[in-house]
Amino acid sequence: MERRKQLQKYIQRAKTSLTFEKSIPIAQYGLFLALLSSASLILISRLFVWPYYRQTALVVFLVGIIATIVIMWWKRVSEKEALHTLDYYFSHNELVTALSFKEDEDPLVQSLLAKAVQKAEKAFSEFKVRKKALFRPPAFIGLFTTAVVLAVLYMFPATTQIEAIEVEKEKAVIEDIKKEVAKLEKKAETKEVKEQIKELQNILKETDTAEEALREVVKKQKELALKEQQLKDKQTASEDGASEGQGLSKEQLEQLKELAQMQQELTQNANTTQTAMSKLGKPASNSLQNAIASANSANSNQQNSTNANTNQNPAGNAQSNNQQGGQQGQNSNGQAQGSSQSNQQGQGQGNGQGQGQGQGQGQGQGQGSGSGQGSGLGNGAGTGQGGRNLLTMPERLGGSSETTVDGGSLGDGSHVSEQQGNGPITKGSIRPYDEVLGSYKDSYLESSERLQLPKDLQNVVQSYFTSIESQ
Repeated sequence: MERRKQLQKYIQRAKTSLTFEKSIPIAQYGLFLALLSSASLILISRLFVWPYYRQTALVVFLVGIIATIVIMWWKRVSEKEALHTLDYYFSHNELVTALSFKEDEDPLVQSLLAKAVQKAEKAFSEFKVRKKALFRPPAFIGLFTTAVVLAVLYMFPATTQIEAIEVEKEKAVIEDIKKEVAKLEKKAETKEVKEQIKELQNILKETDTAEEALREVVKKQKELALKEQQLKDKQTASEDGASEGQGLSKEQLEQLKELAQMQQELTQNANTTQTAMSKLGKPASNSLQNAIASANSANSNQQNSTNANTNQNPAGNAQSNNQQGGQQGQNSNGQAQGSSQSNQQGQGQGNGQGQGQGQGQGQGQGQGSGSGQGSGLGNGAGTGQGGRNLLTMPERLGGSSETTVDGGSLGDGSHVSEQQGNGPITKGSIRPYDEVLGSYKDSYLESSERLQLPKDLQNVVQSYFTSIESQ
């Protein structure tokens, strides 16, 4: 039994050696074919724009390597083949003869086993020094040539290959947008917001370019902003007593908070995407840049209003280029209310008492007419808060009026794009709110058409002005 085990060890060593010798040529041809297939795909990709051609070539190369390994395992040397190959170096085939018997107790078998063990070392030594054909010159030549060609193709890419790489980067940007939106969908808690984000996810699946995906993100941000504004208007109307309802429910308050958060997340996502597109050399269109800048401005104003500690009149306030406020004044000696063009403006009542709204605080003199006993001059000073009935309308640029400088402090934040231009800031004139709303709406709609905004974004703008007019 011990002699049989010794012979089996020589057979296993011969089997390992034969398997290695047989696998080397297969590996050479397999590597050559895998590299040739990869180089062929690289060459074909120069004919047309083929995104992910490099990844495809790499996958084909790896598949070729795996196929080569499988073939090497399938073609491995069996123990019977190793036995007969090693037995060839025994003078009288003692190895096969001795192992063909199963009964070790037989004297003849014992003699054959002993003789085979005695010649095994010498036979195995002759087996190892035999002539081997491990290397295949055709495979080596083809492998070297293919590697040189592949290196040249990578060093000097064609225009179509460069365009394909740009398409890959653009698709990567789209995938990043989809991942961020998917995260937002998981974070959303209210049903309304979750449905909106889910709708955005479905739309993004059909987009082909980064600009289309970015446009959809900006569109959804505008829609969420409109819904938030509607809830805020309802809340304000309830606080002022103008509405018979009881204000926002707990679910609506939670939705209002989540809408603001989702808007901020989508705006940050849009800024990141716009920066990535600029790095790719494919900046967004002017209309889309303006829409993103508008969203950034809206979020900045929202953060500033949240952090402000001043109390504001719920009815609204009059806006100017550099200050907000209003005044109410009374005249003690006079038969009419005067209107001041410097700091205040009012209407006379004929009995010496009047009410005015304007800009700033201070004293002023003015001339006015009353409906009672006559007209006259009066001095008056007043303090108070303005209403929403009057707005400051800026005059046309390029006039001769004196320019003013806004001395307010700048907020914190990072910018995405910057547009430079020269334009004076001029003082405006006071006009009723209802009178200027229509002109603001027409002007904004005309500018949106000139910027060639998408139809869906134009609908958002139209809905916004419609909600204001209905108040």
